[in-house]
Amino acid sequence: MATAPPIPKSFEDAQSLHAEVEEELERVCSAPHFRTSKRACEFLRYIVRVTLDGRMDSLKERSIGIDLLGRDVSYDPSSDAIVRVRANDVRKRLASYYASLDTASAIQIHLPLGSYIPTFIPHDPSAEKPAPAPVPLPVTVEPIDRTPGVLPLSNMAMMRPALLALLLCILLMRHRLEDRESYLRFWDHVLSGRNLLILTINPQDEIRLAHSLYPIAWIAGRYGVDTAIEENVPSGTRPEQLASVQESLGTPAAIARDKRLRWVLTDDAQGSEQVTDRASRNRIPQENISAAAVLTILPEDSSTLHVQGTDGEAIEHLLDDLTSQKHFPGGIVDELGGGKMLQILMLRTSSGQWSTQIFEGDTP
Repeated sequence: MATAPPIPKSFEDAQSLHAEVEEELERVCSAPHFRTSKRACEFLRYIVRVTLDGRMDSLKERSIGIDLLGRDVSYDPSSDAIVRVRANDVRKRLASYYASLDTASAIQIHLPLGSYIPTFIPHDPSAEKPAPAPVPLPVTVEPIDRTPGVLPLSNMAMMRPALLALLLCILLMRHRLEDRESYLRFWDHVLSGRNLLILTINPQDEIRLAHSLYPIAWIAGRYGVDTAIEENVPSGTRPEQLASVQESLGTPAAIARDKRLRWVLTDDAQGSEQVTDRASRNRIPQENISAAAVLTILPEDSSTLHVQGTDGEAIEHLLDDLTSQKHFPGGIVDELGGGKMLQILMLRTSSGQWSTQIFEGDTP
């Protein structure tokens, strides 16, 4: 009996959060506060699951009205407040539900004012412990010592370590937010509005590349996009409904002929794949790397991902990072489809460490 494919490492944290929030969502919807209102529960389920899928950009008033409430494309939120009314109702029911609990939930779902994006707040048991009553201390007056000695540190000097730590935290949070923004923009561009993701694999490489499909099939599922092998595409599917991933070991000749590419994978005399850097007109020395993968997106067809690697493991590593908010190479694109070709090169050194290089080139 066939076993289920392993879960890509980049989704382990997301799956854990998914499970906790889904359990809390079911508890909330089965409570009397929501059980009496099917519409409120439907609204809550929708915004929670869209958020868990990483598609917060679609949680706008007009999008919710069309996607969830069945309004047509001419829907104007300024003249129809149905979404705001539903959101306020859900917000009040959530507040009433959590106020009625004797024991706090492990994670709570809230809907902030002025937003349609829910937040998931873990419960901190230590916050419930009352602070101990202050114990009065005897007051003593110490005589002033006029003897010259070591001056005390200034308050600013004492605060420097804390201020430095705060600055580092702010910089780290900003970096992560930028990475997450790039992740969402990248996959929204590739998959939003698509019905089908076509997977194309060179038949000669099919066995060695089978495992590399898991991350890309996973991210497509999170966007509600079906996947199909090239020969199984339903007839009548329009091109604008499709996105595609083309995988192979080595760069296909049809792509390699494009002079705009910086990195290509070519065979050496022994039949092994090597990375050629056209910017320096040299092959990267094989003794310095043990594996490599290249992603290429051409500006005239930015919904097609050309993925090549020296082996299936390298391709899987590249796709695993691309489909992970945590590992996504942030800041890789300012504007997909804006007349630039994008390439990402990932190299594994002989010591086992991975490095990433990015190239955005202008069209001729």
